[in-house]
Amino acid sequence: MVQIPLESQQKEAEIISEVLLKAASEPEFRNELIKDPDIILEQYDVSPSAKLIIRRSIIDLTQ
Repeated sequence: MVQIPLESQQKEAEIISEVLLKAASEPEFRNELIKDPDIILEQYDVSPSAKLIIRRSIIDLTQ
């Protein structure tokens, strides 16, 4: 398994939190994230695993 430096992990956690908070508070952003997550998530400089966390969290919100 690849080790990610702690600073990078913290930055990714902040971005994940930022995206999820924005999705929770802005219906238009949330709808776009649900409809086409690739387009939205390509705007964020995070790892594929961070993007997966966001996708799974959004799926949880819609169920």
